[in-house]
Amino acid sequence: MLAIREIAHALLVADRPSDVQQFALDRVTPLLGASFSMVMMRSDDGELLRPVAQHEWPAKHRSWIGALRVRVGDGPSGLAVAERRLVEIPDLFADPLLEAWYEVASELGFRSILAAPLSTADGVSGAVAFYFADATQLTDAQRALVQVVAEQLATASDKARGVDALRRSNAALAEANAELDAQTDARRVADQAYDDMVALVLAELRRLTGASAGGDAAARLLAVHALAAAAQELHQIQRHALPLTLEELDPREPLRDAVARWRTRAPMVPVHVEEPTVVLPTVRTDRRWMGRLLELVIGVGVIGATRPSGSVRAGLRQEGGFLTLDLRWPAASAGEQELGATEQLSRDALRIIQDAPHSVLPDPYQALRGGASALDLPLGRALARLLGGELQLEMVNAPSEASGAEIACRIIFPIDVDRPDPSR
Repeated sequence: MLAIREIAHALLVADRPSDVQQFALDRVTPLLGASFSMVMMRSDDGELLRPVAQHEWPAKHRSWIGALRVRVGDGPSGLAVAERRLVEIPDLFADPLLEAWYEVASELGFRSILAAPLSTADGVSGAVAFYFADATQLTDAQRALVQVVAEQLATASDKARGVDALRRSNAALAEANAELDAQTDARRVADQAYDDMVALVLAELRRLTGASAGGDAAARLLAVHALAAAAQELHQIQRHALPLTLEELDPREPLRDAVARWRTRAPMVPVHVEEPTVVLPTVRTDRRWMGRLLELVIGVGVIGATRPSGSVRAGLRQEGGFLTLDLRWPAASAGEQELGATEQLSRDALRIIQDAPHSVLPDPYQALRGGASALDLPLGRALARLLGGELQLEMVNAPSEASGAEIACRIIFPIDVDRPDPSR
């Protein structure tokens, strides 16, 4: 009774079923007069029993105990599990049906076995077995003790399964809550981005349609159309509704197309392109939206360079696992040359487009400026992210001091440098 109380206490305070199993074997095996003992649990498929705890297993055979497996239905332990009953073998060598166990029994040094199933209402999870060196006839009190201990060990295993299931449920719940929080945050960010876009569009529409707006009606209509097209595309990206069709693409092709379009629209603004002499790896991207991205950023550069001797320089290069498109054009005003914070540049660079119509002097490029909108840079950033890249904008020093400052726009894409070029 004292042993049963101690095992029950261990069952209440133990964190793992193996702790209870080991304590029970250490406490009960000497009381029964057994030489050694073992607890075996069912594998995941339910067909095999594997050892999880042992007491005084013969030392020279202890090294392979972890590899021991007993099929359910075989031997005393397997029979106890299969038939859900106490199996007692007073003298193993006197039972010809257990001849297959004679060699094992001789090596381990046992002659008698008592095995009990670890049984609950949900089924049998394993067995506890006690091995005796000599032929042994157990008493009813000893059998009752083993049955009670088996019930306690089964309860420990059942409790462990319940705790494990609860932990998995809690982990799944925490993961679901984290995912819900992430979705909520993403939705909040998307809503804020949409609100910002709407506010910017409305402000631009008021400026373009106001009484003080410069330029003729056709130029302003062109500007409104460009703004509306950019707003629609940005809204589709923010709502994850922009379809992509991926293909292997030579990155020079969409660059040449975008440059050609702007050379046609603005022949007075030179666009110089430097292409590498080596063959570049292909990129897996959407041809249409890659072309739209390059058209946007080159257009921002062209609009920013609309002044006497203004020009845009574009370079395409590979650096390690990245493909970089670098665009540069002169800063629009002395005020922009004084900007120091890069994080302000994406907002202040919009003055390239927005401030020009308010120039006091006649602006020969005024009609051209309607071809770009205040949403072009935000849309370019969003498209770059959608295609797996990043758009960076910063103020840099021009090659010569007389040239002043430049605005540099870089679009960086990771590439698979080991992928063969299909055009070869």
